[in-house]
Amino acid sequence: MINPPNRVADQMSNSKQLMKFILLLTCFLFPVTLLAQDGGVPGAILNYGMSPRTLAMGKTFTGLADDQEAVYYNPGGLAQLYSHNIKSSYVQLWGLDLGYLGYALPTRRYGTIGVGLIGTYTDDIDSEDENGNNTGTYKFNQNCLIFSYANQPAKFIGVGINIKFVTSRIAQYSAVGTGGDIGLLLNPRGNLTFGVTVQNLLGPKLTHYQGTDEYPVTFRGGAAMKLYQGRAVIALDVVKNMLDYTEVEPHVGIEFIPVYPILALRAGLDRNTINAGLGVRKNWGSLSLGVDYALELHYASSYFLPLRHKIGLQIDFGGFRTWVDAAPRKFSPAPGREENVTWLNLHYNTRREIKRWQLLIKNQYGEVVRTYSGWDAPPLRLSWDGLDDVGRRVADGRYGYEIIIIDTAGDRVTNADFLSEIITLGPKGEIEFVPQE
Repeated sequence: MINPPNRVADQMSNSKQLMKFILLLTCFLFPVTLLAQDGGVPGAILNYGMSPRTLAMGKTFTGLADDQEAVYYNPGGLAQLYSHNIKSSYVQLWGLDLGYLGYALPTRRYGTIGVGLIGTYTDDIDSEDENGNNTGTYKFNQNCLIFSYANQPAKFIGVGINIKFVTSRIAQYSAVGTGGDIGLLLNPRGNLTFGVTVQNLLGPKLTHYQGTDEYPVTFRGGAAMKLYQGRAVIALDVVKNMLDYTEVEPHVGIEFIPVYPILALRAGLDRNTINAGLGVRKNWGSLSLGVDYALELHYASSYFLPLRHKIGLQIDFGGFRTWVDAAPRKFSPAPGREENVTWLNLHYNTRREIKRWQLLIKNQYGEVVRTYSGWDAPPLRLSWDGLDDVGRRVADGRYGYEIIIIDTAGDRVTNADFLSEIITLGPKGEIEFVPQE
């Protein structure tokens, strides 16, 4: 049986884990800061941050990498994905439009495949000759197509590679270049992860007319720690490229989910900007839809540059997931009524055979009122009669669920959502009206 977490013990454990996280982070990131960078260099757009989630978290994602954007930060993180994941976003930078579209496909036996498309476009740019005379306008655009593959050679290690194709056009001059990345995600404990990425291996190199831009080899190192059963995340990144004149780029971000899984709050900080944002999500069985928002305040410019706003969409579907639906959604656990129980239909798909499972029914305050659990695969259908674990009838109100499935390798598939509503009604009957004489 999987026991519900003890809150006091959980808080003490979180404090100890946070101290260990800080010590481990210092030992892990110090060597990376000696190697690596970011800034106004060729290929800097590949270290900006594509979605509102990562932008709001200060562009920290190398050690977390738990959604499709791992393609961009650390392809090794794709190995931990359980569902098909689509992300798209758009932002207007300072004279530049930046868009992103990505997709990740986890498979049962062959790892995870990902693809990402980055597009940048400018408005008309004034052109002048060497004497300062206006010669009209021109445009600039640059696109990057990323193909990714990740797998897990061992339980706590995810390894991924990227192949990148970059196209660029300035006025009438165009260029094409290719390059690659390699990423590693280490997961020594379920709530603690480390990531390392080496970007721009063997290019890309872009030659426009007589000038060549070569993307520098860039090192990313990061760590992330999840607290309070995954509802809080602290993430740290450092970025450094091989150019001597650039500096180490530190990044720090947090994510907190006060209403799981509906609302997420985020904040972050890097060398140039203060960031904040939020995300809302709704689950419909095997489909999840999320909308994210982020704002960016450029304090390094003494707040001369205006606020930037970024919006994005995230869709999860299929893959290795689990969810529960109830029929009927409203019922009355009173004797004498036809609908005095609700039937719980369990849906699940996992990479490996199931070792154990647990289904928790919670009231509106998050308190567990009923527990179902067992070994091996769970049944496809259960019933709830509106009673708690000691046989008492629960109060009227809305009830949610949390389902946890653990496979033979120790990986978890979880979900939480609204389950059913209880309304107390008396037994059905007929009322006889006797007319008065």
